[in-house]
Amino acid sequence: MSTLAAFRRIIRSVPRGRVITYGQVAEAAGHPRSARLTVWALQGGHDLPWHRVVGAGGRISLRGADGEEQRLRLTMEGVSFRGNRVRIDVHGWIPGRRRGHRRT
Repeated sequence: MSTLAAFRRIIRSVPRGRVITYGQVAEAAGHPRSARLTVWALQGGHDLPWHRVVGAGGRISLRGADGEEQRLRLTMEGVSFRGNRVRIDVHGWIPGRRRGHRRT
């Protein structure tokens, strides 16, 4: 499996109503500290749930109409915000971790 294919597989697996950060995608794909590869995977991938990938701390990184669309799509999936950030504590998702399991 190619590097970008691994990133896309993880992005496709993010459940509805949940989000993951660019860095978390990279780490799960075996490339920690390579968040930019997540961006490349999103740019070349079709039919990916791109709106479920957010910046560090739940920040919507896209600007203008694209950022507004991302927020709208997330809101339609039941994702809540605190100001301009997704509530990662509620909606964050990490591959392989069961829902409801909290970090310690």
